[in-house]
Amino acid sequence: MVKELEYKKIKTEKNFFFKYQNYLSYIIGLFLAIIVFSVTLLLLGYDPINALLSIPTGAFGRLDNISATLIRFIPLLLTALAFLIALKARFMNLGIEGQLYIGALLAYLVGARMEMVPSFIAIPLVIIVGFIGGVLWLAIPLIMKTKLGVNEIFSTVVMNFIAIIIISWLTVGPLKDPGSLLPRTPFLPESTWMPKIDPQYRLHVGIFLVVIIALILYIILNKTTIGYKIRAVGQNPRASEHGGVDVTRVVITAGLLSGGIAGLAGFMEVFGVHHYLFGGFSPGFGYIGIAVAALGMFHPIGVIFTAFFFAVLQIGGTYMQQSAGISIDIIFIMQAVLVLTVLIVQKWMTTRNSS
Repeated sequence: MVKELEYKKIKTEKNFFFKYQNYLSYIIGLFLAIIVFSVTLLLLGYDPINALLSIPTGAFGRLDNISATLIRFIPLLLTALAFLIALKARFMNLGIEGQLYIGALLAYLVGARMEMVPSFIAIPLVIIVGFIGGVLWLAIPLIMKTKLGVNEIFSTVVMNFIAIIIISWLTVGPLKDPGSLLPRTPFLPESTWMPKIDPQYRLHVGIFLVVIIALILYIILNKTTIGYKIRAVGQNPRASEHGGVDVTRVVITAGLLSGGIAGLAGFMEVFGVHHYLFGGFSPGFGYIGIAVAALGMFHPIGVIFTAFFFAVLQIGGTYMQQSAGISIDIIFIMQAVLVLTVLIVQKWMTTRNSS
């Protein structure tokens, strides 16, 4: 009887630990990342306390800082969602950066010709075109994967470079604004701009749209038949195929959703923030989104929080660079360390709990 009670007690403790281990891993991982970050700053001759305090100040100190943080949150969330939906079907989409650029390009080409079109027609139309642009740019690696058996890692990465070169060439050549010394296109018609929440700040209504997209993806993955098939294929493609699931169709469906969402990220940057197209408008959102997705445990709701956290680090890091003279590269190091520490802690906790 005593042994049985001890067994139940140990089992209860393990269940409790397993239930909250993911939350604990973030706390422990963040703590370890702060230690590494602080030690690094000390070795470089900086004050770590002032540096750490400057991050939340830079992200939330004023209303325009908050606006900048939320604007940065938008593409980070979309690129993370784009990566995770493809990964759920075991398709490694590393071409999100290229899909982001092409989605923005196609949306710009259509939007630039809509001067006389009212906003309630123009904006939904260019959103759709941006989505289609990302879909089309991922279609080639998808066909190569499903029809020719070519590894998608190589093809999607190559497509990134092609897209970036295309945008750079167009913005210094055929699409360049003749009245500007900068390598950029003319401004888009105002009827195609994403409406601002407050005219004084740059934050636009896309902030609501991206959260809705995350919630829709959560519902699709967890409450629908296609979501069940995507998760089944991701866990075991061969067993899914024996169970009657068309694996190729599921991979294509998840891949096209991924490309479309990546295209929306490019659309949001161009039509919501800059209002013209230029080379390098993305500082690597497609790659950072992979880290955001990993830190969010590849969960549509989890990446909402991690995307916001990364936005805080990036905007706060810019302020840290200005106020304390610390290189922004150190913030990128902190992001990488944070992702690695959380993943290592999660793996250690899972192994400890299963033993």
